Amino acid sequence: MKIIDRFKTLGGHHCITNSLKQIFTYYGCPLSEEMIFGIGSGLGFAYVNLANAPMISGRIKPFEFEENIAKALRIGIKIKSAKNVAIAMEKVKQNIDHNRPVMLYVDMVYLKYMNLDENSHFGGHSIIIFGYDDEKSVFYVSDRDNEDFKISTPKGEIGENYHLVPYAEMKEARSSNFRPFPPNNNWIEFDFSEIQAIGPAILKASIKKNLNEMLNPPAQLLGINGIRKFAKALKKWHIFSLEQFKLAGCTNYYMIDKDGGTGGGAFRIMYGHFLIEASKVISELENQGEAYIEIGTLWEAIAVKMLHIYEHGEVSILEEMSEDILKIASREELVMQNILSELKV
Repeated sequence: MKIIDRFKTLGGHHCITNSLKQIFTYYGCPLSEEMIFGIGSGLGFAYVNLANAPMISGRIKPFEFEENIAKALRIGIKIKSAKNVAIAMEKVKQNIDHNRPVMLYVDMVYLKYMNLDENSHFGGHSIIIFGYDDEKSVFYVSDRDNEDFKISTPKGEIGENYHLVPYAEMKEARSSNFRPFPPNNNWIEFDFSEIQAIGPAILKASIKKNLNEMLNPPAQLLGINGIRKFAKALKKWHIFSLEQFKLAGCTNYYMIDKDGGTGGGAFRIMYGHFLIEASKVISELENQGEAYIEIGTLWEAIAVKMLHIYEHGEVSILEEMSEDILKIASREELVMQNILSELKV
């Protein structure tokens, strides 16, 4: 049995930023989730056509985000994987033996404490393993729930400081091949020895990178284009079967609402709080942070309507939702342009 004594489990808004927050805290470099999200240029948008139902995402891809923040702060980062799940599991134990908590990715369906439907596969979920017990065949896992940070699941609230996950369950969660973002037995190793302090240059560079990518995306399904694509595609959801229609409502409710681990408003509220925190260094950002929080509340209203679709299967609201999302896109585009203008970048 081995548990890392100095590791402190923490709850949070979003799985990846919360995992990183715990890693940063463990290595003596504490940052808020919002600051981690902003420096990692995490804000994004994608409209993804999956077989079961379409899905949106308000953040950039896993690993791209982690590499962004590592590059911005000069943190050493190695994203590793193993084809053999047994080897991947052994690598986790080796890191724990050397007092290195392990950030890795899992398909949420296989974590029984999440209480998810068997078809709710999502392999981009991040957790921390900070201990193991070979006698009981369990890992000590920190997720984003905590005693003082309860989170909602489809079958009720959970709020534990840590979870004991059986080895067999973890193997399934790590080796899942289901889309989107199959975890592929990935894990991350960090080196904080050359981390640099956060100053105006780092903040401006991260904001510029993020907003330029949103305003000038490489594909129509991404960024500001993706939001408008989503608005247009939404009007065609009436052709879905009732089951698929309701599934689309449920899926996208969780991809927008804070219950799904976005921090609220498809990550827009988190980004707003990042801008407000960054305004302590760059004064021009405070009003823009409030503007982004307001955009987040507009996205939350869309989440409420998605929940209504799931509960009632009502197609008559699609036209109104589409118009609302187009208005959000225009407002968000203007705020992004204003931020870049204010920062003169």
